[in-house]
Amino acid sequence: MLRPLLDLFIFFARHMVLTFASVLLICLIVARFRQSGRLFDGARFSSTGAKRSIAGLAILLILVFAGIGGWYISVNGFAGEVEPIVSCLSWLVQTGQPLYTDFDAAERYSVLYGPSVFLTNGLFLRVLGPTLASAKLASVFGTVGSLFFLYGALARKRRDRMALSVTALAVLYYWTQGFAVYLVRPDALLLFAVGLGLFAAVKARRVLALITVAVAAGFAINLKAHGLVYFAPIFGLVYQRFGTRDLLRIFLGTAVVVIAPFFLYPQVSLVNYVGWLTNAMSHGLEMNTLSRTFRYAGFLLLPVVCAFMASRDRRRLFAENKLAIVLLAPVYGLTVLLSAKPGAGPVHLLPLVPTTMYLLGSVYRASLTVRSQAVLARPAFTGMPVRQAVLTATVLTALLAGTVNAYRSVRYVDYQIAQIPGLAYDVQEIMATYPDLTISMACGGENQSFRATWLRPLLVFANHPMLIDPISVMDSSLSGRGISENTYRAISEGRIAVWLVPRKQIPFSKVNWYAPHNPLFPVKFREHFIAHYTPHGHSRYFDLWFWNGLPEIDAQMPHYADGVGGAAAEVEQAGM
Repeated sequence: MLRPLLDLFIFFARHMVLTFASVLLICLIVARFRQSGRLFDGARFSSTGAKRSIAGLAILLILVFAGIGGWYISVNGFAGEVEPIVSCLSWLVQTGQPLYTDFDAAERYSVLYGPSVFLTNGLFLRVLGPTLASAKLASVFGTVGSLFFLYGALARKRRDRMALSVTALAVLYYWTQGFAVYLVRPDALLLFAVGLGLFAAVKARRVLALITVAVAAGFAINLKAHGLVYFAPIFGLVYQRFGTRDLLRIFLGTAVVVIAPFFLYPQVSLVNYVGWLTNAMSHGLEMNTLSRTFRYAGFLLLPVVCAFMASRDRRRLFAENKLAIVLLAPVYGLTVLLSAKPGAGPVHLLPLVPTTMYLLGSVYRASLTVRSQAVLARPAFTGMPVRQAVLTATVLTALLAGTVNAYRSVRYVDYQIAQIPGLAYDVQEIMATYPDLTISMACGGENQSFRATWLRPLLVFANHPMLIDPISVMDSSLSGRGISENTYRAISEGRIAVWLVPRKQIPFSKVNWYAPHNPLFPVKFREHFIAHYTPHGHSRYFDLWFWNGLPEIDAQMPHYADGVGGAAAEVEQAGM
């Protein structure tokens, strides 16, 4: 009995537009048949006790949101497949290694994210020390910071309950995308940049506003090249507040911020970065994620559109937020299009949450000023009852979708990490056993075997070299760029003395996640690797493959004694 009920909740959590429309219809029907024409008793709903309860619930949601981030920081593992490469590159760039390599280089570890991702995370690693916890801090601080900026943009008094409620609603919208908002990726930092830019655009004094918006926009573009799209509504607010000249000054300042890292850091190559961006542009688009993206976009926009249409002050609201409202359609359209890039999806819409919530809050802020008895006596399908119905449908749908998805994602992350207990200790023990050898990690297999390689940043944090990353190989192979001959040469020369391969897996045997899902590494490369490396012993989670040119191999750890068995047998069966 419980399982069908849970499945029903999950269904409605996934289909947010359907849920919103259903709840809205029910609310309107209830309002239509109430003699007062209102969903709630006005005196009771506006009472001090009710307002305090709503504020208390909002604060609780925000604290839980931050608490989950704190829990994730303390966990000795990662939740996403891109986090390891972002963490590795964030430390490599701090130690002077090239961030964007040439496609002919032996190293194949670059990805198409902009330099701000790695420089920001790298700063935390440099100041706090290279650990898994410090690698996650920037993302958690960024996403929590975006909530403070949203509240600041909406608040008109010291304790603004309406602004607090909309901020809590943003938390639920973040949660509807599961755990994505906490990951060590550009998305959390984009939320921070958009939130900061929004706050400065509507609240800061002129000079400070211009500087802050320019810095935030430039920072966003250097997180993801299309970061400029998310700032279009913010530029609209700046234009209405300060005019054309100041908007042009912001554009100039943004351009300076964008190019600055490429001049300040010699290890950040503009030419190679453009090369990786060009490489990504040839990936094309895929349609399999569009339905989920449209559902999320619809749920973000529908409450704003419905509340705006139900408002008696549409002209004034439009005049105050004209460009931000007009720009919503092209901004959402472009973002949905960009989300169709392979490996993207609805998470591309997350940075639109702060500005969308700000517009929603502005609509309801205006509606709070309408309290006359004449307005309250209007028919059920106009005025206050409709706005209350929209508000109720928005809150209930977001509460259902947000809490269900957050709960499921947290449980899943906890489950994934629990399946590989002591993984970090295993990697650290191997490094301690072979302090004089260069060590790297090779992918092998799928699912849990692949997740075992997500702690490869521990090797990079200990200043072991990085030669190949599977995420980078996926991006480059999708556009037809094979592994460089220099990479083959590095393998034959033993640049890496020891490769850690997930237990009983063939080295570099992995399926490319991008269609048509061919093997990620060609047979030629795997054969070349096996010709120059031999397995000698294993740890709890890894087979250890040593370069054949080493003068002496000593499997020193006691639990290596039973050999690799399964890995060697798999290699023989594959005829490699």
